[in-house]
Amino acid sequence: MRYIQRQSAFARGLHWAHTIACLSLFVTGLMLFIPAVAEAVGVGAIQGARTIHRVMAVVFIGAPILSIVVNPKGFKHFWNSMFYKWDSKDAEFMKKFLPYLLFGAKQHMPEQRELKSGQALADWMLISFAILISISGVFLWIAAANSAALSVGLTRWMYVVHDVSMVLLGVMMLAHIYLGAGVFQPYRGSIRLMFGDGKVSESDALYHWGTWAKEELRKGDKVTVE
Repeated sequence: MRYIQRQSAFARGLHWAHTIACLSLFVTGLMLFIPAVAEAVGVGAIQGARTIHRVMAVVFIGAPILSIVVNPKGFKHFWNSMFYKWDSKDAEFMKKFLPYLLFGAKQHMPEQRELKSGQALADWMLISFAILISISGVFLWIAAANSAALSVGLTRWMYVVHDVSMVLLGVMMLAHIYLGAGVFQPYRGSIRLMFGDGKVSESDALYHWGTWAKEELRKGDKVTVE
């Protein structure tokens, strides 16, 4: 069987780091965000949660920035894959996406590029919420270190932005896990793309990313036989 190397070791490592940071931030954030949880776990646990939250925030913000510095070509490739002019296939994909989620393989989908139109849209939403939660988090960290550094009004707005962004990011992450972890049957086995060897079978590649798969099969440099 032929396989295509879809995700590099660098991309998988970055994804591991960001996943650990993101999950840690959600867990500790909920402890700080929900009074009932904070009361149940106690003062000592809350102090520990604050420390973990700040350490993981550095990883959450720093890992993508470091990846841009270390691997600018990879970032440029990702950026270019996010920005492209949609065609009739992209419009058709978005039109059929909801029926596809409901009926899976029974719904025929058009061929897609390396990054599906729906995936590109979802990624932009994830990135946007991540940026908002990061910026507001930095402001709140400054306010915690020096209460006089920010006005009361600005601090309150940063709390609103941070909390709303967290909720929206959480919703998007659930959808991301549903598809990426292979819970949704047509994506069964796709978890190996980021948490395995980064390879996708020829048949799955042609099914999910037909345009990209045909180009990679033609070039052959990322194709292996196992």
